[in-house]
Amino acid sequence: MNLARPSFSRLAMTAILCLFSVGAVGSEKPEQKRIQITTKSAEARAHFDDGWAKVQTFRFAAALESWRKATIADPHLALAHVFIAYHSQDPAEQVSEQEKALDSKIYASREEQLIVDWLANTVQSHWIPAIQAMNEALQQFPNDGDLAWLAGTWLEIQQQPARAIPLFERAISINPNFPEPWNELGYCYARTRHFDKAFEAMRKYTKLLPNESNPQDSFAEISRMAGKFEDALVHYRASLKLDPKFTMSQMGVGDTYALMGDEPRARSEYAIAIQKAPTKIEATLWNLQSAITFVREGNISSADEAFQAVAKQAHENDLGNTESRAYRMMAMYQKDNAVAVGLLDKAEAVLHENHKISNSLLEQEYAFILQSRVTLALQNGNVELATANLNQLEQVANRSIDGFVQHAYNGAAGAVSLAQNEAEKAITHLEEDPRNPFSMRLLVTAYEQTGAKADAQRMTQVLAEFYEPSLEQALVVPQFRKQKSIPAVSMIHR
Repeated sequence: MNLARPSFSRLAMTAILCLFSVGAVGSEKPEQKRIQITTKSAEARAHFDDGWAKVQTFRFAAALESWRKATIADPHLALAHVFIAYHSQDPAEQVSEQEKALDSKIYASREEQLIVDWLANTVQSHWIPAIQAMNEALQQFPNDGDLAWLAGTWLEIQQQPARAIPLFERAISINPNFPEPWNELGYCYARTRHFDKAFEAMRKYTKLLPNESNPQDSFAEISRMAGKFEDALVHYRASLKLDPKFTMSQMGVGDTYALMGDEPRARSEYAIAIQKAPTKIEATLWNLQSAITFVREGNISSADEAFQAVAKQAHENDLGNTESRAYRMMAMYQKDNAVAVGLLDKAEAVLHENHKISNSLLEQEYAFILQSRVTLALQNGNVELATANLNQLEQVANRSIDGFVQHAYNGAAGAVSLAQNEAEKAITHLEEDPRNPFSMRLLVTAYEQTGAKADAQRMTQVLAEFYEPSLEQALVVPQFRKQKSIPAVSMIHR
């Protein structure tokens, strides 16, 4: 992407549109409904299938363990290696398993080879070959429901929910009793604010898996996104009743109380989840969520202490991208510009240290740092410095179609355009950063400046009702509601 171009770079948009064109539901009679794996080991096949079933109910730690066992039984099982690389949160494991997947590809079927190329290239931020491999797989195996679901989840992760919907619909048309596409379809409808459709999809998903925790967890999260906090707590507790070890639901309880404004209760709920975290990586990430509660309270000294502790924890466990994120998040709420700049410098320096981190994670965090630099410069009235940082971010965005990188660029480009009194141009970019409250707030201003009153009113409502437990939400939404005299849903539900 460039400032002079539409919100996506030409290359990125062409690739995404090509992907979308093959994502439509086909008219062919379904023949193949599952990804067929290649292995002579019955034990490896059983472990792989077990992992595949578990990842579809969001038991990622258990799925990874099953796939690791599968690769022990058959070291050449390429699909197991690439799924470990794709789903693991351990940066070193991502790199090593991606290499093993590529080395084992010669033993796999054509469909498996394409999936390996697609996901391994994703891990390394080689976007064009990744998309080409996915397109080819979808074209050659149009009746594979598992493949359609996998492609839909990839698009959803790339922040393209509207384009993911046809792929989930394809998977459902092949097998209406395939639970997970219903789950992801619900999330996509919620992300696009079609909550009636989202809840209908959740009801179908829950009916297919009445004894599993994840349907209740998903129902809870979508309820929370819709501002139905009490309903969310009911579903989270139902999930934990089905499986007390389903720690994502415990985190969800903490997130819900945080958004309701009960920060001490949120911290106590987070502490329970952190104590039960399956890995040090999850524990570190979840500690970030707990640290945000101090920002919501306006307790900056305690927030600094909490984020510093997370950075130390991440450093000790060689989690460079998480350590960098902790420093970047600290910078976002600082009142002293010099302190904020110093923290961003520290965040960037961490990324240049010798870590085994995938290119995609490095690019994402670097893009967020540059976006934060743009925001900070504009807050201090330094448009020239903001533009210089935007130019660096543009270079990252031009070589990557990663959804997070693209959103970071568009948010920054829109902010600079608005500061330069180019509201129409700002709107084009800001609309492509749809889940960032900073960009949403600027979009309200840009709509107002161009006389688009209906759009301004719509975005005002969307931002006021934005219930995701992020630091950006904590810094923007409560203040925005006060400025617009909009009562918080949390007060209504108490």
